[in-house]
Amino acid sequence: MAKRKTPKAATEPKKGKAAEKAAEKTPEKQVPGAVPGGGNGGSHPAPASPTTVPQTSTLPDDPDGLRGALLEVESRRAELESMNERLRGEVQRLRVEVAELRAQVDLVASADPVSGAVNRRAFLDAFRREWQRSRRYGRTLSVIMADIDQFKAINDGYGTDVGDRILRLVAQSFRKTARVSDVIGRYGGDSFAIVLPEADLAAARRVAERLRKGLENAVFEHKNRPILVTSSFGVACAEEGDPEPEALLLRADDCLYQAKRAGRNLVIDEES
Repeated sequence: MAKRKTPKAATEPKKGKAAEKAAEKTPEKQVPGAVPGGGNGGSHPAPASPTTVPQTSTLPDDPDGLRGALLEVESRRAELESMNERLRGEVQRLRVEVAELRAQVDLVASADPVSGAVNRRAFLDAFRREWQRSRRYGRTLSVIMADIDQFKAINDGYGTDVGDRILRLVAQSFRKTARVSDVIGRYGGDSFAIVLPEADLAAARRVAERLRKGLENAVFEHKNRPILVTSSFGVACAEEGDPEPEALLLRADDCLYQAKRAGRNLVIDEES
């Protein structure tokens, strides 16, 4: 009986020298957080690192230094507030100046076409503004009413063209003699009105006397013939009891008619 052959165990194929060298160069993979050299060729976990405590900011240990810093901040804040207050005041002042300049431009644009003075409406607007300003700031305010003497006789004797020329010359004479701040308007017909900011009764009367003398000494000619032109004046000053600005105009107008009745070419004020 023939014996059966026992099969040999399969053997691994022999590695070439090149494969062995490659294996030697390939590093062993390690588990993250582990250290090499563990038992059975394994790795041990890395010991946990101690927890880092974040540092917190602390106030300075020097109380005097802290107090000085606070005082400096407070001083700077007060300085900025003072600067802001000055700027607000400057802005308000500029607004007032712009409003006054705009009012002056409006006055020039609203001139009476015959006399060159401001027309009645523009004069009343300027007068009411000055009235409100005098009440707001406690300033004095006066008004002069003027009426050309015998103007109807001039118109009838020389014609309306000469009358218009007389109106222009009277307005120019008043403008030349009055103060820069005074507003001169043609109130109607042969009447003029002048508002005098910050002028009491005595100061307004002095202005009216200068207006009267300036007009009396002026030379008006027509066809080489001189024309005598004079005017009567009434002067009034605002009072605390005045209910409205028109009351001041009425008192000045009453003084004007007293000057007319007294002989013309006169100045009459409330105390005359």
